[in-house]
Formats: sequence, structure tokens, C-alpha cells
Amino acid sequence: MLSSKNSIHLRSGFELSKGGKLFQDAEREVLKLVFWSKNVNQRTIVETTKIPQQTVSRMVKNLLDRGVLCQTDRVSSTSRGNPSFDLEANPSFAYSFGLSILLDAIGIALMDFAGNVIETQLEELKDMSIENVLSHSEVIIAKIMKKNHIQESKVLGIGVGISGFFSSMDGKMNTHHLIEEWAQVDIAEIISSRFNLPTWVVNDATGAAAGEGIAGVGRNYKNFVYFFISYAFGGGLVSNNEILLGTYGNAGELGDMLPSKIYSHPNMALLKRILIKNNIEVNSIYDMHKHFDVNWPGVDEWIYKVQDSLDLVATACSALLDTQAIVLGGHIPVALADKLIPRIEVYAQFRRGSQRPRPKIVTAGVQENPVAVGASSLPLRKLCL
Repeated sequence: MLSSKNSIHLRSGFELSKGGKLFQDAEREVLKLVFWSKNVNQRTIVETTKIPQQTVSRMVKNLLDRGVLCQTDRVSSTSRGNPSFDLEANPSFAYSFGLSILLDAIGIALMDFAGNVIETQLEELKDMSIENVLSHSEVIIAKIMKKNHIQESKVLGIGVGISGFFSSMDGKMNTHHLIEEWAQVDIAEIISSRFNLPTWVVNDATGAAAGEGIAGVGRNYKNFVYFFISYAFGGGLVSNNEILLGTYGNAGELGDMLPSKIYSHPNMALLKRILIKNNIEVNSIYDMHKHFDVNWPGVDEWIYKVQDSLDLVATACSALLDTQAIVLGGHIPVALADKLIPRIEVYAQFRRGSQRPRPKIVTAGVQENPVAVGASSLPLRKLCL
């Protein structure tokens, strides 16, 4: 499930339709096409959606007048020779915030209506209590809004990504023991009440996958599995550009595929321990991500320990989901991901001299605060796409 505050009240700049969405169904269909595709004009919309030309024309004019869409400089000719401007989502129509509640830090991200990441900030905290997280988040968000001249009436909502799993259908999470105070409480209600914004909550890996789909290499793949390599190992699933949540919101718990007594979990905590053993000074996984050297002693040892685990999970994802791509993300350094990718083997049996198509394995495009970026995409996905 995608946990959210039951009673959603948008800021004065927006008005919900009867279905609890920001746009009518036909408008959403048009907006989704424009958002996810390139070189879209009215003719493209008619051909793809089968909505009558006159209806499309009225709808597009309305969306342009409201500032939802804008015309690009690119012009194509229709069959009658009339010019037709390409359309795109208007970045300044609305904005959304994302909050990542990590084990020892918070991240804040601001995303515009076109899916561009405007700014992100990460702040490490020794105290991850609810009040301390909220107070620090308030200060950061206020500074970001002032710096980027964002009006309160333009903010759609706030998404939250947090480490843990949903334990029932009530939206409460069983969080990591390092963020004990956040366990089994209504996180969406707490955040929504503090910021007076609609709020949605997912686990950290699903959030990162959602962000990669909009602001990362996921733009190139409608279907992918996101390997979230952080303090722990998890994942997120994207199908036809939509995040897959499962019955309770726990889809993508890839770490549960690996019995810990048999397989080493491919996470940054293990790498940190190995590096420290090899006399490499590492303060945190965020510090390690920033200053990583692929030639450090211990890097090859970590790859050797986790290679079989990644082979197993990648093969299972390929066989079960027939996905286009597997994205290595989270807090794994780019240089480490690039070195690891050639070592990952996705098994597929040969038949008549060939194998079934296997997913491409790629490095994530969102490197700064991936959970916060993904969380910032939730209001956009929930209300508009």
C-alpha cells in the first residue's frame, strides 16, 4: 500500500476532482503521455489515446491556459500542413518535497512538475527522534523554498521514504531499530500535520526506485528492478513506469531472498567493516560514497563476498519479472557499481543456440539523496500521473 493521510487538503493553488485527483481521467491520460514521452503534439495525443481531435484540442488549450502544459520551440506539420507545437509539462506549475528518514541522517529534495530535481540536501543526525527529524526538516525546507522562490500555494505535497516494512494494512511501519521511535506510528499523519501538506509514505528502496524512474536512467526503461544497496540491501519494482507496491507495500524486499547464514548481503555496512579492517578511515556510508576509491584494499574482497548473492537475486528478478533492466543504486559509489556490473551473471538456459533476453544491468542515474528524490516524486505520481 502507499500510505497516505486519509483526508487530503491541497494548498489553495490546487483543486481536486471528484476522484481525489488533481485532473480528470482524460486530462491525466494526456498529461501522462506528455510527461513520459518525447515530441508529443496534438496529433500524437489523438493517435495514441483515440480521443477525438476536437476534444483533444479543447483539453490541450485548457491545460495550456491553466499553466499545466507549455509549448516547446519544436514545431511539426500536421497532415493538412498546419503547424503543431510539441508539448511538455510546465516545470513551474507545481512542486513537491521529499523527505528521507535514514538510519542516521535525513535527506530533503525538491522536484518540479516536469520531474526535474531542483535541489537536494543531506544532514547527518545523531538524534533520529521524531521531533528532531521534524524540526531539522522544517528548517531545511524553509531554506530551500526561500532560495528557489517557491510559493506555498505551489507545493503539491510531501513524500516520505523510510527504512522498514509495512506490518499491516494500517500504513504503520516496522522500522529499523536505529529509528525505533518511528516504528508502529502513523508517519503520514505525523508529517502531514506538521507541514500541513498531503503526505505519502513508502519504504526507502521503493522510494529510490520511484525517483530513478522519473529523474534517472529509469526514463530509458519502462520496466526495471532497482537494487537498493545502502546500510541494508533491498529493492524497488517499476512496471510500465508505475511503482509496484504489493498487497501491503512491501514489494521488492530483495534482501529476504538471501538467507543471511548462507549468503552475504550486498550492503554498504559490510563494505565499511571490510575497509576499516584494511585501515581505511570511513566515517559513514555517505562519506564513503563521496570519497570512494575503487583501488582501496578490501574492495575486491567485498565484491567476492557479494557476487554470488547478486547473481542469485538478479537471476530471480529476470526469470520472474522479465524486466528490461536492473539498476544498481542506493548509496553504492558509481565506481564500485561500474566495477561490480561485469561480475554479475544472470543465468538463462540455452535452447536452439540462444537464450531468452536478459535485463541490462546499469548504474543508477540519481546519485545524490536517492530516497529523498524518490519521495519527492510521490505527490506527482499520486495526484497527477
